[in-house]
Amino acid sequence: MSKEKKFEDKIKELEEIIEVLENGDISLDDSIKKYTEAMKLVKECDSELKNIETKVNKIVNENGKLEDFEIS
Repeated sequence: MSKEKKFEDKIKELEEIIEVLENGDISLDDSIKKYTEAMKLVKECDSELKNIETKVNKIVNENGKLEDFEIS
């Protein structure tokens, strides 16, 4: 059973990939693989952030109903 990585773990993995790519001691083929892996992680993180943003923009009122959050 595959357990999904936490957001923070994905960010850490992205940072590690960036460090490897910036170092330059990697073949072109491996660079492309790392870049592809990084872009997959970016898409996953972006999707999670959008989902969280949607949740944050809603609040639960006294009767338990979700409503759009508006700053007055």
